[in-house]
Amino acid sequence: MIDAAGPWGTGPFVLKSGVSQLAKRSPEVVMEPNETYWNPERKPKVRIVFDNIISKADAIAEVGKADGKVDIVTELTPDEAKSFKSDSAKIVPGNTKSILVGVFNQNKPDSPWKDIAVRKAVNMAIDKDAVVKNGVYGWGKVVPAFIQPGRFGAGDLKPYAQDVAKAKEALAKLDNKTIVVVATEAQKPIVAELAKQLKEVGLGVTPDYKGETGDKWDIKLVWHFDWSPQFPMGVVYREFFGKKGGFRAMPEDPKFEEYYAKVLGMTDLKDQEKLTQEVEQYEYDQANVLFLISPNNLYAVRNGVGFTPYDTWMLELAETTKGK
Repeated sequence: MIDAAGPWGTGPFVLKSGVSQLAKRSPEVVMEPNETYWNPERKPKVRIVFDNIISKADAIAEVGKADGKVDIVTELTPDEAKSFKSDSAKIVPGNTKSILVGVFNQNKPDSPWKDIAVRKAVNMAIDKDAVVKNGVYGWGKVVPAFIQPGRFGAGDLKPYAQDVAKAKEALAKLDNKTIVVVATEAQKPIVAELAKQLKEVGLGVTPDYKGETGDKWDIKLVWHFDWSPQFPMGVVYREFFGKKGGFRAMPEDPKFEEYYAKVLGMTDLKDQEKLTQEVEQYEYDQANVLFLISPNNLYAVRNGVGFTPYDTWMLELAETTKGK
Protein backbone atom coordinates (compact mmCIF):
# COMPACT_ATOMS: atom_id res chain seq x y z
CA MET A 1 0.00 0.00 0.00
CA ILE A 2 1.41 3.37 -1.01
CA ASP A 3 0.77 6.01 1.62
CA ALA A 4 3.65 8.42 1.04
CA ALA A 5 3.40 11.64 -0.91
CA GLY A 6 4.07 11.41 -4.64
CA PRO A 7 5.37 11.48 -7.22
CA TRP A 8 5.69 7.71 -7.18
CA GLY A 9 5.01 4.71 -9.38
CA THR A 10 6.63 2.66 -12.12
CA GLY A 11 5.06 4.42 -15.09
CA PRO A 12 6.99 6.20 -17.85
CA PHE A 13 6.13 9.68 -16.50
CA VAL A 14 6.16 11.39 -13.12
CA LEU A 15 4.05 14.36 -12.12
CA LYS A 16 6.19 17.48 -11.95
CA SER A 17 3.51 20.02 -11.07
CA GLY A 18 -0.20 20.70 -11.15
CA VAL A 19 -3.51 19.27 -10.06
CA SER A 20 -6.38 17.79 -12.08
CA GLN A 21 -9.35 16.78 -9.96
CA LEU A 22 -13.09 17.19 -10.18
CA ALA A 23 -13.10 19.84 -7.47
CA LYS A 24 -9.80 21.53 -8.33
CA ARG A 25 -7.82 22.04 -11.51
CA SER A 26 -4.60 23.96 -11.99
CA PRO A 27 -4.06 25.89 -15.24
CA GLU A 28 -1.72 23.16 -16.40
CA VAL A 29 -0.39 19.76 -15.36
CA VAL A 30 3.22 18.95 -16.20
CA MET A 31 4.50 15.38 -16.62
CA GLU A 32 8.20 14.61 -17.07
CA PRO A 33 10.02 11.39 -18.02
CA ASN A 34 10.59 8.94 -15.18
CA GLU A 35 14.38 8.64 -15.03
CA THR A 36 14.11 5.26 -13.30
CA TYR A 37 11.51 3.79 -15.66
CA TRP A 38 11.94 0.02 -15.80
CA ASN A 39 11.88 -0.29 -19.61
CA PRO A 40 14.74 1.72 -21.15
CA GLU A 41 13.57 0.95 -24.69
CA ARG A 42 10.33 2.81 -24.07
CA LYS A 43 11.64 5.57 -21.82
CA PRO A 44 10.01 8.90 -22.83
CA LYS A 45 12.11 11.70 -24.26
CA VAL A 46 9.57 14.51 -23.94
CA ARG A 47 7.69 16.34 -21.22
CA ILE A 48 3.91 16.59 -21.48
CA VAL A 49 1.93 19.68 -20.53
CA PHE A 50 -1.84 19.29 -20.19
CA ASP A 51 -3.56 22.64 -20.72
CA ASN A 52 -6.63 22.82 -18.46
CA ILE A 53 -7.65 26.34 -19.49
CA ILE A 54 -7.70 26.55 -23.26
CA SER A 55 -11.09 25.95 -24.85
CA LYS A 56 -11.51 23.03 -27.21
CA ALA A 57 -12.21 25.32 -30.15
CA ASP A 58 -9.06 27.36 -29.46
CA ALA A 59 -7.01 24.18 -29.01
CA ILE A 60 -8.16 22.86 -32.39
CA ALA A 61 -7.29 26.18 -33.99
CA GLU A 62 -3.85 26.22 -32.36
CA VAL A 63 -2.89 22.68 -33.36
CA GLY A 64 -3.73 23.59 -36.95
CA LYS A 65 -1.41 26.62 -37.05
CA ALA A 66 2.17 26.34 -38.29
CA ASP A 67 3.35 28.15 -35.14
CA GLY A 68 0.59 26.96 -32.79
CA LYS A 69 1.29 26.18 -29.15
CA VAL A 70 -0.70 22.91 -29.07
CA ASP A 71 0.62 19.57 -30.34
CA ILE A 72 -2.28 17.18 -29.65
CA VAL A 73 -6.02 17.72 -29.14
CA THR A 74 -7.97 14.74 -27.86
CA GLU A 75 -11.59 13.61 -28.15
CA LEU A 76 -12.63 15.38 -31.34
CA THR A 77 -16.18 14.75 -32.49
CA PRO A 78 -16.63 13.38 -36.02
CA ASP A 79 -17.96 16.79 -37.13
CA GLU A 80 -14.92 18.56 -35.66
CA ALA A 81 -12.60 16.09 -37.35
CA LYS A 82 -14.43 16.37 -40.67
CA SER A 83 -14.16 20.15 -40.71
CA PHE A 84 -10.50 20.21 -39.62
CA LYS A 85 -8.27 21.52 -42.41
CA SER A 86 -4.56 22.14 -41.91
CA ASP A 87 -1.21 21.69 -43.61
CA SER A 88 0.47 21.58 -40.21
CA ALA A 89 -1.56 18.85 -38.48
CA LYS A 90 -3.69 15.83 -39.26
CA ILE A 91 -6.50 13.75 -37.81
CA VAL A 92 -5.33 10.51 -36.22
CA PRO A 93 -8.01 7.87 -35.51
CA GLY A 94 -7.56 5.44 -32.64
CA ASN A 95 -9.13 2.01 -32.30
CA THR A 96 -10.52 1.59 -28.80
CA LYS A 97 -12.64 -0.99 -27.02
CA SER A 98 -15.65 1.26 -27.30
CA ILE A 99 -19.22 0.70 -28.45
CA LEU A 100 -22.16 2.82 -29.49
CA VAL A 101 -25.55 1.19 -29.00
CA GLY A 102 -29.16 2.29 -28.71
CA VAL A 103 -30.75 1.21 -25.43
CA PHE A 104 -34.42 0.25 -25.76
CA ASN A 105 -36.56 1.71 -22.96
CA GLN A 106 -38.45 -1.31 -21.68
CA ASN A 107 -39.37 0.42 -18.42
CA LYS A 108 -41.68 3.12 -19.72
CA PRO A 109 -45.46 2.48 -19.44
CA ASP A 110 -46.84 0.24 -22.20
CA SER A 111 -43.38 -0.08 -23.70
CA PRO A 112 -43.37 -1.79 -27.10
CA TRP A 113 -39.73 -2.70 -26.48
CA LYS A 114 -40.66 -5.48 -24.10
CA ASP A 115 -41.41 -7.50 -27.22
CA ILE A 116 -38.21 -9.23 -28.38
CA ALA A 117 -39.55 -9.41 -31.94
CA VAL A 118 -39.87 -5.61 -32.03
CA ARG A 119 -36.35 -5.14 -30.68
CA LYS A 120 -34.94 -7.52 -33.26
CA ALA A 121 -36.93 -5.78 -36.00
CA VAL A 122 -35.22 -2.46 -35.28
CA ASN A 123 -31.85 -4.22 -35.38
CA MET A 124 -32.80 -5.64 -38.77
CA ALA A 125 -33.95 -2.22 -40.00
CA ILE A 126 -30.53 -0.59 -39.76
CA ASP A 127 -27.67 -0.74 -42.24
CA LYS A 128 -24.74 -0.36 -39.82
CA ASP A 129 -22.22 0.25 -42.59
CA ALA A 130 -24.23 3.33 -43.55
CA VAL A 131 -24.11 4.48 -39.91
CA VAL A 132 -20.30 4.29 -40.06
CA LYS A 133 -20.19 6.09 -43.41
CA ASN A 134 -22.72 8.85 -42.75
CA GLY A 135 -22.97 8.97 -38.96
CA VAL A 136 -19.24 9.13 -38.10
CA TYR A 137 -17.84 9.77 -41.60
CA GLY A 138 -16.00 6.46 -41.76
CA TRP A 139 -14.29 6.76 -38.38
CA GLY A 140 -15.49 3.51 -36.86
CA LYS A 141 -16.42 -0.06 -37.64
CA VAL A 142 -19.45 -2.30 -37.35
CA VAL A 143 -19.48 -4.76 -34.45
CA PRO A 144 -21.93 -7.67 -34.12
CA ALA A 145 -22.73 -7.02 -30.45
CA PHE A 146 -20.59 -5.63 -27.61
CA ILE A 147 -17.18 -7.15 -28.29
CA GLN A 148 -15.04 -6.30 -31.28
CA PRO A 149 -13.85 -9.24 -33.39
CA GLY A 150 -10.46 -10.44 -32.17
CA ARG A 151 -10.93 -9.13 -28.62
CA PHE A 152 -11.23 -11.24 -25.50
CA GLY A 153 -14.62 -12.96 -25.49
CA ALA A 154 -15.43 -12.42 -29.14
CA GLY A 155 -17.04 -15.39 -30.83
CA ASP A 156 -18.13 -15.88 -34.42
CA LEU A 157 -21.24 -13.68 -34.33
CA LYS A 158 -22.24 -11.70 -37.39
CA PRO A 159 -24.01 -8.32 -37.23
CA TYR A 160 -27.78 -8.40 -37.64
CA ALA A 161 -28.30 -8.31 -41.41
CA GLN A 162 -30.52 -5.57 -42.75
CA ASP A 163 -33.92 -6.89 -43.82
CA VAL A 164 -36.25 -3.97 -44.47
CA ALA A 165 -39.26 -6.07 -45.47
CA LYS A 166 -39.09 -8.31 -42.42
CA ALA A 167 -38.49 -5.37 -40.09
CA LYS A 168 -41.39 -3.40 -41.56
CA GLU A 169 -43.74 -6.34 -41.07
CA ALA A 170 -42.77 -6.80 -37.41
CA LEU A 171 -42.93 -3.06 -36.62
CA ALA A 172 -46.40 -2.68 -38.13
CA LYS A 173 -47.82 -3.84 -34.78
CA LEU A 174 -46.60 -0.68 -32.99
CA ASP A 175 -49.44 1.64 -31.99
CA ASN A 176 -47.18 4.68 -32.00
CA LYS A 177 -45.24 4.99 -35.22
CA THR A 178 -43.11 7.90 -33.96
CA ILE A 179 -40.31 7.13 -31.51
CA VAL A 180 -38.14 9.41 -29.39
CA VAL A 181 -34.38 8.99 -29.73
CA VAL A 182 -32.21 10.55 -27.01
CA ALA A 183 -28.70 11.52 -28.03
CA THR A 184 -26.02 14.17 -27.61
CA GLU A 185 -25.55 17.12 -29.94
CA ALA A 186 -22.40 15.48 -31.29
CA GLN A 187 -24.47 12.44 -32.33
CA LYS A 188 -26.82 14.39 -34.61
CA PRO A 189 -25.41 12.86 -37.81
CA ILE A 190 -25.97 9.39 -36.37
CA VAL A 191 -29.56 10.22 -35.42
CA ALA A 192 -30.15 11.63 -38.90
CA GLU A 193 -28.94 8.40 -40.49
CA LEU A 194 -31.05 6.27 -38.14
CA ALA A 195 -34.11 8.44 -38.85
CA LYS A 196 -33.62 8.05 -42.60
CA GLN A 197 -33.43 4.28 -42.33
CA LEU A 198 -36.27 3.88 -39.81
CA LYS A 199 -38.51 5.88 -42.12
CA GLU A 200 -38.14 3.03 -44.61
CA VAL A 201 -39.76 0.63 -42.12
CA GLY A 202 -42.58 2.98 -41.17
CA LEU A 203 -41.18 4.71 -38.10
CA GLY A 204 -40.73 8.43 -37.56
CA VAL A 205 -38.03 9.77 -35.23
CA THR A 206 -38.25 12.68 -32.81
CA PRO A 207 -34.74 13.56 -31.57
CA ASP A 208 -34.20 14.65 -27.97
CA TYR A 209 -30.80 16.28 -27.49
CA LYS A 210 -31.54 17.93 -24.15
CA GLY A 211 -33.24 15.18 -22.16
CA GLU A 212 -36.59 16.95 -22.34
CA THR A 213 -38.63 13.75 -22.60
CA GLY A 214 -37.69 12.52 -19.12
CA ASP A 215 -38.20 8.78 -18.90
CA LYS A 216 -40.62 8.64 -21.85
CA TRP A 217 -37.95 8.11 -24.51
CA ASP A 218 -37.80 5.02 -26.73
CA ILE A 219 -34.15 4.63 -27.70
CA LYS A 220 -31.14 6.26 -26.04
CA LEU A 221 -27.77 6.30 -27.77
CA VAL A 222 -25.06 5.26 -25.31
CA TRP A 223 -21.33 5.33 -25.93
CA HIS A 224 -19.36 3.17 -23.51
CA PHE A 225 -15.90 1.69 -23.25
CA ASP A 226 -14.27 -1.41 -21.80
CA TRP A 227 -11.23 -0.28 -19.86
CA SER A 228 -10.46 -3.81 -18.65
CA PRO A 229 -8.34 -5.97 -20.95
CA GLN A 230 -10.20 -9.18 -20.16
CA PHE A 231 -13.32 -8.56 -18.12
CA PRO A 232 -16.19 -7.12 -20.19
CA MET A 233 -18.60 -8.81 -17.78
CA GLY A 234 -17.70 -6.29 -15.11
CA VAL A 235 -17.24 -3.19 -17.23
CA VAL A 236 -19.67 -3.44 -20.13
CA TYR A 237 -22.38 -6.04 -19.56
CA ARG A 238 -22.88 -5.07 -15.93
CA GLU A 239 -23.57 -1.45 -16.85
CA PHE A 240 -26.25 -2.38 -19.37
CA PHE A 241 -27.87 -5.40 -17.72
CA GLY A 242 -26.74 -5.66 -14.08
CA LYS A 243 -28.99 -4.82 -11.12
CA LYS A 244 -27.12 -1.58 -10.50
CA GLY A 245 -26.16 -0.91 -14.10
CA GLY A 246 -26.12 2.75 -15.00
CA PHE A 247 -27.57 2.14 -18.48
CA ARG A 248 -30.10 -0.57 -17.65
CA ALA A 249 -33.58 0.31 -18.97
CA MET A 250 -35.22 -3.07 -18.55
CA PRO A 251 -36.42 -5.33 -15.72
CA GLU A 252 -33.77 -7.23 -13.81
CA ASP A 253 -32.58 -10.26 -15.74
CA PRO A 254 -32.09 -13.33 -13.50
CA LYS A 255 -30.27 -15.15 -16.31
CA PHE A 256 -27.71 -12.38 -16.58
CA GLU A 257 -27.25 -12.29 -12.81
CA GLU A 258 -26.61 -16.03 -12.93
CA TYR A 259 -23.93 -15.50 -15.55
CA TYR A 260 -22.41 -12.66 -13.55
CA ALA A 261 -22.22 -14.65 -10.32
CA LYS A 262 -20.65 -17.53 -12.18
CA VAL A 263 -17.89 -15.51 -13.82
CA LEU A 264 -16.93 -13.90 -10.50
CA GLY A 265 -15.99 -17.34 -9.21
CA MET A 266 -13.73 -18.15 -12.14
CA THR A 267 -9.95 -17.87 -12.12
CA ASP A 268 -9.07 -19.59 -15.39
CA LEU A 269 -8.99 -17.17 -18.35
CA LYS A 270 -10.02 -19.82 -20.85
CA ASP A 271 -13.12 -20.58 -18.80
CA GLN A 272 -13.85 -16.87 -18.44
CA GLU A 273 -13.54 -16.31 -22.17
CA LYS A 274 -15.82 -19.23 -22.95
CA LEU A 275 -18.45 -17.88 -20.57
CA THR A 276 -18.04 -14.37 -21.99
CA GLN A 277 -18.72 -15.74 -25.46
CA GLU A 278 -21.84 -17.40 -24.08
CA VAL A 279 -23.01 -14.11 -22.58
CA GLU A 280 -22.27 -12.27 -25.82
CA GLN A 281 -24.44 -14.79 -27.67
CA TYR A 282 -27.20 -14.48 -25.05
CA GLU A 283 -27.32 -10.70 -25.21
CA TYR A 284 -27.14 -10.79 -29.00
CA ASP A 285 -30.18 -13.07 -29.05
CA GLN A 286 -32.08 -10.96 -26.50
CA ALA A 287 -31.44 -7.76 -28.51
CA ASN A 288 -32.08 -5.51 -25.52
CA VAL A 289 -30.15 -2.82 -27.37
CA LEU A 290 -29.79 -1.67 -30.95
CA PHE A 291 -26.31 -2.86 -31.84
CA LEU A 292 -24.50 -0.26 -33.91
CA ILE A 293 -20.78 0.47 -34.18
CA SER A 294 -17.44 0.90 -32.48
CA PRO A 295 -16.44 4.55 -33.09
CA ASN A 296 -12.81 5.63 -33.36
CA ASN A 297 -11.34 8.07 -30.90
CA LEU A 298 -10.20 11.08 -32.90
CA TYR A 299 -7.14 13.24 -32.28
CA ALA A 300 -5.74 16.29 -34.04
CA VAL A 301 -1.95 15.87 -34.08
CA ARG A 302 0.72 18.30 -35.25
CA ASN A 303 2.96 17.06 -38.05
CA GLY A 304 6.23 15.69 -36.71
CA VAL A 305 4.76 14.58 -33.40
CA GLY A 306 5.22 10.84 -32.96
CA PHE A 307 1.82 9.89 -31.54
CA THR A 308 0.28 6.43 -31.74
CA PRO A 309 -3.03 5.98 -29.89
CA TYR A 310 -3.11 3.13 -27.41
CA ASP A 311 -5.08 0.26 -28.89
CA THR A 312 -7.54 -0.37 -26.08
CA TRP A 313 -7.90 3.01 -24.43
CA MET A 314 -7.88 6.75 -24.86
CA LEU A 315 -5.56 9.54 -23.85
CA GLU A 316 -7.03 10.58 -20.54
CA LEU A 317 -5.72 12.46 -17.53
CA ALA A 318 -7.18 10.82 -14.46
CA GLU A 319 -7.48 12.60 -11.11
CA THR A 320 -3.95 13.71 -10.43
CA THR A 321 -2.22 15.66 -7.70
CA LYS A 322 1.31 16.05 -6.43
CA GLY A 323 1.94 15.54 -2.73
CA LYS A 324 4.02 17.95 -0.70
